[in-house]
Amino acid sequence: MGSIKHHPRRAISATENIATSEKLQELFAVRLQSERVHFVTLSAALARAEESPGGIFDDLTFRAHRLKGAAATFDFANLAAAAGALERASFAAANSRAAHTDPEVWEALVALVDMLGVIEQNTPRAPDLPPVLLAD
Repeated sequence: MGSIKHHPRRAISATENIATSEKLQELFAVRLQSERVHFVTLSAALARAEESPGGIFDDLTFRAHRLKGAAATFDFANLAAAAGALERASFAAANSRAAHTDPEVWEALVALVDMLGVIEQNTPRAPDLPPVLLAD
């Protein structure tokens, strides 16, 4: 059996740490573009769901919860708060079997989508990726 060589770890400078943190925040902001699309899609489904919108409320709760945590991690405090408001409203609506027109859910959903739109306007577009060729 071969030996495993251990390499000493190099300390990361404060400048490198800040640059990495800023790059991660930029990548997160680009990811928010797809998050906005998901929330808009869920809002359209909610608008059409006259009967049993509980599943949509559950999806909103789950997605808002994930976004709240990620936004807090990347220091988007206002976004985390908006996602938290939607999480609470959609959770309450699901538990109370609210109608698809629940005003608290819609207020929180519109506020979150609007905030994501503002962030998107201030974020460079994700780079175009080359097409993926699938093997036959």
